[in-house]
Amino acid sequence: MALTFPFKKKSSNLSNLHDEPDPDYDFLKAINLFKSQRKKFEVSLEELSEKTKISKNVLIAIENGWKKYLPEATYLISMIKKLEIELKLEKGSLNGLLNQKVTVNSLSKFKFNFINIDFLNSWVGSLLYIITMLLSIFAINFQQEYLLKIHSISTEPIILNDPEKPNEDINQ
Repeated sequence: MALTFPFKKKSSNLSNLHDEPDPDYDFLKAINLFKSQRKKFEVSLEELSEKTKISKNVLIAIENGWKKYLPEATYLISMIKKLEIELKLEKGSLNGLLNQKVTVNSLSKFKFNFINIDFLNSWVGSLLYIITMLLSIFAINFQQEYLLKIHSISTEPIILNDPEKPNEDINQ
């Protein structure tokens, strides 16, 4: 007797797996097409960068298949169009570069990164800001008290002579 559970996931058909194109295959195909066309026209990365106004670093990332160094898809689309025109490729032949795997980083509760200014919008950043301000106030107060102690002999105010009156003898 087979047990059936209402919340059991349905098994996927194997035929559906073959219908969808492999994103990595399209990515590698676009990289190989880019390399072959660049070598066919004997264009260096520097020359291609100057002609298309695309950073040499982006071109190196495309040629080596470094997905993490490629720009966002919105910028990459316009770059792909320029490259297809410059390398005389069919329209859409380098679209495989857009099939990047998106990795979702799991966010921890306590993420503290000085490079990312966004930490100031969290409770950790606010607490750090308050502590820094309080320590600064205490440090300035301590410094002022110290300067007062070493620079003054008495706590009475200094009286300056009036320039209109002649100098009076202080000993009188």
